[in-house]
Amino acid sequence: MPVIGQDIKWTDIVRQVFRVLEFDRADTTVLADGTVKATTLTKPYGYLLVESPILNVKARLPIINRDDFALATTVYDEPQLAELVAQEELLVTYFPKHKLPMGFAGKTHALHYVIAPRGTLERYYEFNNDEHMANPAPEKLFKKFAWEEEIRVEVNLDPQF
Repeated sequence: MPVIGQDIKWTDIVRQVFRVLEFDRADTTVLADGTVKATTLTKPYGYLLVESPILNVKARLPIINRDDFALATTVYDEPQLAELVAQEELLVTYFPKHKLPMGFAGKTHALHYVIAPRGTLERYYEFNNDEHMANPAPEKLFKKFAWEEEIRVEVNLDPQF
């Protein structure tokens, strides 16, 4: 299975939208005080198994930022969000605040999450003759983007394209 950042360039996925199928914590834990504790400093905190019409295969999206990992855990560990995701779908986009060479995000978090109705991903990419394939507009799904302070998983049960 291809891994983003190895088999698929980060620059190819900037602002593109993916459906999260699975969350692999890779033995990373979140302590009671909210501290994210990785088992190693050289590997990602975890991975998201993702799919999207922009890729012809499912891929592994590495979570390389502590805050991005913490956000993913809230989706699966907070009962209200976990229940909502079971009924709807979790979408993610890679949107760094500052795009460094090769598409890297630097030290700020770059994965943004939104819970949306099932089928939103397909409707988003089919909109207006596949307009978002070449010109991604994730703000239409994710509402707002934050890179510091109040970062959170958004819920958008009525997305407008």
